[in-house]
Amino acid sequence: MKVKYRTARKEDSYRIAELDYIASGGAAEYLFHDLVPNSTPVQVVAYGLENDSYPHSYRSAIVAELNNKIIGMSLSFPSEFHCINDEMRKFFPPERLEHFKEFFSARVDNSYLVDAICVDEEYRSSGIGEKLLQKIIEKAHSEGFSLLSLLVFSDNHKAIKFYTAHGFTTEREVELKEHKLIPHKGGCLLMKADI
Repeated sequence: MKVKYRTARKEDSYRIAELDYIASGGAAEYLFHDLVPNSTPVQVVAYGLENDSYPHSYRSAIVAELNNKIIGMSLSFPSEFHCINDEMRKFFPPERLEHFKEFFSARVDNSYLVDAICVDEEYRSSGIGEKLLQKIIEKAHSEGFSLLSLLVFSDNHKAIKFYTAHGFTTEREVELKEHKLIPHKGGCLLMKADI
């Protein structure tokens, strides 16, 4: 299987948004549902990626491509950008941001944030996620970082096992209250790894 890894392009935005939606585990559905008339959360996220507003831009993505089809992606950027900013306050209803207050306040200073990694289900367990993580490490090093961080749902045992196997340790637990659109229990873990 000859998978190509490359920096994303603007025209990849919709596919990146589809995979990011899966990786979000319901968070994107909760934040974006019914916000823009006649638009799905994936369409809204894709528009944001195309709009190229750093860090939530296609430029923050690396894609895994097989036979000209994107089968995986990662989003990553410096952790200082993981916060509720003025643009988000203007866009999202206050109660939705309040629900994610602890999540967006949780960060490891001076780290590079793995915002999302997602691989198409049929291609999982074939090393693509590992290669995408390696590409993030290379990107982080090129920007002067020696530490990675990420947030993962506490009940996502497969992802936690993957990250632990790659040197991540739990920094702390992060509260995220349950909601019918976010089918996870126990909040999140903030994890970090030296690179």
